[in-house]
Amino acid sequence: MRKHVSVLSLLLAMGLSACSSDTDVIQVSPLPDINNTLNAKASWSSSVGNGVGDFYSQLAPVVDGERIFAASREGKLAAFDRHTGKRHWQQRLDKLAINDKQRSPRISGGLIAAYGNLYFGSENGIVYAVAQSDGEVLWTQTVPGEVLAAPAVDEGKVVVHTSAGNLVALDSSTGEQQWQLRNEQPSLTLRSMATPVSVGGAVLYGRADGRLGVALLANGQPVRDTRIASPRGATELERMVDVAAKPVILGDLLFTIAYNGQLTAHQLISGQELWKRQYQGSQDLSTDGRLLYISDSRSHLFAVDARSGMEVWSNTELENRQLTASAVFGDYLVAGDAQGYLYWFNRQTGELESLQRLDSKGLYIAPLVVDDMLYVQSRSGDLVAISQP
Repeated sequence: MRKHVSVLSLLLAMGLSACSSDTDVIQVSPLPDINNTLNAKASWSSSVGNGVGDFYSQLAPVVDGERIFAASREGKLAAFDRHTGKRHWQQRLDKLAINDKQRSPRISGGLIAAYGNLYFGSENGIVYAVAQSDGEVLWTQTVPGEVLAAPAVDEGKVVVHTSAGNLVALDSSTGEQQWQLRNEQPSLTLRSMATPVSVGGAVLYGRADGRLGVALLANGQPVRDTRIASPRGATELERMVDVAAKPVILGDLLFTIAYNGQLTAHQLISGQELWKRQYQGSQDLSTDGRLLYISDSRSHLFAVDARSGMEVWSNTELENRQLTASAVFGDYLVAGDAQGYLYWFNRQTGELESLQRLDSKGLYIAPLVVDDMLYVQSRSGDLVAISQP
């Protein structure tokens, strides 16, 4: 039987197994003592149900036009004016017949905005299409496996990557299945799944076996798979090499990172490896077009030159604080942590310049940046908009 584990449970498991006394091996860095140099105040905030609670989730808000859309794990979906926070509509997915026998809708994968709709999935293995205009549910479709990551939407298809390792394409208008690509999964995998990316008529997706897969968007035919990391070690935990981060494309270059693996750069078309470096993690990479920003498995932050792979700076002040993936926001790099703090780093030097606490329940997903606004969704369901300081 295949098992999922979260990164936190992995850290705890490794700490306990290596511990012969009451002292924890895994030490969480204390909150840095700094003088805040920024005036980053919330422009507005609103609530989206009870958020994701204490559950692992990759659920994130999305902006399309002048509105921002957000959802909670228990099935509340809402649209807001992204400048003022005024609520336009709210939908209750727990009231749908397809969720009658479920404990809750358990929304987890998404949101993605395309074709005037919202597309997302759930731990119940259900994919939803909802109209952006009024929240009407257009269709639902059951797929084999939990949908933990956001879909890729392109060429009239909604492609989801399920926890069972399946890549499934649905018709964006009807939800009808177009094709399915099955992949073998290791016995032990991370709870997180890589969000697929569509480019040039192909779908790129990270796999739990340490490979990056490429399939044709038209029919799901595999084109190639590239080894990003190889299993090593004496235990199943040590041999985990999930490519759980979303691939990043910059021009003709493709970047991927693996848990217990490495950061690699490849030619997008040929797949030729250009360089690899010993960074490892499961959080999505962020970029400003020149540098790649990494939140690794220990909550260390790194900036790496995309062309050469050379490290530009590192910051290890927040070790084991369960740092989210980061977002580029003007001159800053912004990330949250499990205790609800939002951190502002100088993008050029990595120096931590300011921090603020948004929610004692914690932050779990990378902030969303659109123009001069930054949006943060917390575990308790708060949606906060912060203007550029």
